[in-house]
Amino acid sequence: MTSSVPLPLCSVCARQSAGEGGKESIRVAAEDASFECSLCFGILHPAFIDDVSKAAEAHLASCPYDATSFILALNLPTSQTLREQIIKKRFPSFDGILADIPFKVRNINAYLSKLQQASGLRPTLMSDLQLTITFENDDFLDSDTEFLRKAFPQDFRSGKKRRQNGDENGSGGEPELTKNRLQNMLGRINEKIASTFPVEKAPSRPCKFSFAFERDPVYIAGRYCKYSRALPQSPWSAEEDAPLIPGHSVSEKVTGPMAKLLGSTETRFVASGREDIDVRMLGEGRPFVVHLINCRNTQTLRPDRRVETLAALRDAINKSSVDVSVSELALLSREVAEQLSVGQEDKKKLYTAYCYSTLPIDTGVLKAATRTEPLEIIQKTPVRVMKRRALLDRPRSIYTLETMPIDEHHFLVRMETQAGTYIKEFVHGDFGRTRPSLADLIGCQKGEVDIVQLDVERVDLVWPPENTGKKDEKKK
Repeated sequence: MTSSVPLPLCSVCARQSAGEGGKESIRVAAEDASFECSLCFGILHPAFIDDVSKAAEAHLASCPYDATSFILALNLPTSQTLREQIIKKRFPSFDGILADIPFKVRNINAYLSKLQQASGLRPTLMSDLQLTITFENDDFLDSDTEFLRKAFPQDFRSGKKRRQNGDENGSGGEPELTKNRLQNMLGRINEKIASTFPVEKAPSRPCKFSFAFERDPVYIAGRYCKYSRALPQSPWSAEEDAPLIPGHSVSEKVTGPMAKLLGSTETRFVASGREDIDVRMLGEGRPFVVHLINCRNTQTLRPDRRVETLAALRDAINKSSVDVSVSELALLSREVAEQLSVGQEDKKKLYTAYCYSTLPIDTGVLKAATRTEPLEIIQKTPVRVMKRRALLDRPRSIYTLETMPIDEHHFLVRMETQAGTYIKEFVHGDFGRTRPSLADLIGCQKGEVDIVQLDVERVDLVWPPENTGKKDEKKK
């Protein structure tokens, strides 16, 4: 079915879509008003493509990447996507040279060569750098939503219910006509529905556009040692209102040099567990992986330069602080990096605790507490973490326990435990919330025993994985 009112198209869409078969059904918008196109909203017009390409060039010049190629992704206005389907149903006589090619494909093809000239980057289907161009025009958003609501009321019922219940998605932050919802309806738009849509109404202004260059994350793994008893693993302050001290955490000391060298805009530090602020991490260190987001400089991580770069990163981190050192830095894939969080409670950890008893401790009693067979304990959520942990009874295993007296009030405890065990609470009992505790084993059940100093000696995990083939050659 055709319309008595001509369909406004730009000169590009008139040629590519309408062709000779649609000549009588359209009017061609003026070249300086190409946005008055009901099909492409002016996005395909050469002058608009030039403007977008120049803006992309300026954006890339201000935030350069050392990439050689890019993938192009386009976010088109929902109103444009809807009109493409409506026009197909309303104007079957259109026989332009590209009438059967989806608009998004035509759009990408039109932009690729210009963007390549502007950026100097080669467009490809395989690259770690993606350029996303988002086009926006909300001239018809409200009217399109109402039209589709009448045509497909069942598709909007869930959204209406969420709004009535105060759901965050119905509070006005996200439009009802989302891309996903529209895609679910497009295939059901038939000639009858399309015939009632006012497709002849043209946009009143050009589309706005914005860019987002985004690079695949880089994952660098390793192990860290912490020698300070006053350094948290992540940024932390003893008082909620107190400002954080910049750089005063393990994560910042490790990620800072990495972010600086690779030019990442954001980092995420993930470790295999965490030690308390007053606990040292010794031995070979605790496994970790750093997610480096949107790095601008990754050429130094190419295979021919990777070992040198990772060694330089290790040295830079180790020289920057006496409190932290790293070793065994390695470049990982995302799939391998995610393995660090798998089976956390199956890991074993070795601790050495320097303990104090207000009461004299008999050497024989200490010796009797030694265990070479697993000791099963139950730990109720400790008092000190109840504000941020669920109230649970946690079964844990103490695999080995060795005591060494120093004097009648001081002794050392060396223990291998299941990951996730609260060591301090195991020693003093936490007011009976850990059963049995070391205090129970040596007959001190009234808070007479506590840890003076605690060290993590070992975290049993092969990390980074030995088969990555991407490690620095030298160890710390």
